[in-house]
Amino acid sequence: MLESPSGHPVPHSTPDHVKNWFVRCLQAEDEPATGEGGVARVGATADPAALGVRMLPTVSSPAPHKGLRIARAEIRGSLTVTDPETLVTALSNGLGHARAYSCGLILTR
Repeated sequence: MLESPSGHPVPHSTPDHVKNWFVRCLQAEDEPATGEGGVARVGATADPAALGVRMLPTVSSPAPHKGLRIARAEIRGSLTVTDPETLVTALSNGLGHARAYSCGLILTR
């Protein structure tokens, strides 16, 4: 998540921001499961140029979190598994900070 000048989190609201965030989540072979800044990795790698990003409608939360807005996106591409244990964790727990709001789901085929 980006930070505003005041230090408050700013959502990744453009396809480029989303893709850059996801690329930081990719995990090359022999890299740790947690990246710089505590970014949780997915246990897989991909060609960033082959990833497609589609922005989805923003969702907001009713009370008690009035004003909470969550930027969402769909990322499509082919991944190559590099760390099966980390991939299972990502599949089980999801990715990102909005998991409590049903975001961060990883679908596989």
